[in-house]
Amino acid sequence: MKTVTDSFSLPCTPELFWRVFFDADYLRALYLEGLGFKSFQILELGEASRRTLCAPRLNLPGPIEKMVGDSFAYEEHGTLDRAKGEWSWRMVQPSRAGEKPKAPMVATRGTMRIEAAGAGACRRSDEVVVEAKVFGLGGMIESSVEKEIRSGWSKELAFLTHWLKKQAQPS
Repeated sequence: MKTVTDSFSLPCTPELFWRVFFDADYLRALYLEGLGFKSFQILELGEASRRTLCAPRLNLPGPIEKMVGDSFAYEEHGTLDRAKGEWSWRMVQPSRAGEKPKAPMVATRGTMRIEAAGAGACRRSDEVVVEAKVFGLGGMIESSVEKEIRSGWSKELAFLTHWLKKQAQPS
């Protein structure tokens, strides 16, 4: 099991962050343009919860890539505790009609906390737990997932900053 953490300064208030975080247009643009996913679909979007279906482009070592294949997809299920400013999520295998759900080879879950950090800014703190249950490859899978997570955070921060600047410009 590996725990991945990081913290970022964001150029917006917590209120604006959560408004953007639950905006369908932003989500589609982030996943498809900013993160370069093959596909992205919003399954459910509420005021404090969401479910999405995601198919990322992966950059994995050969043995893991063969095992995963090019059709890898996952659902992200998450809920927001507005009082704490905390988003909790987990990745699950997409359900397929008529199939019994399989135990995942890799379990991933996390939390993201947003706190005010001065005038017009906030701090985002992420903690992700990755647990690979594949004999002989667990450590390699967990390290590869960590690299993908860190790369995704970098891309997401850059995309959010660009999105906020674009939204602030008068039409």
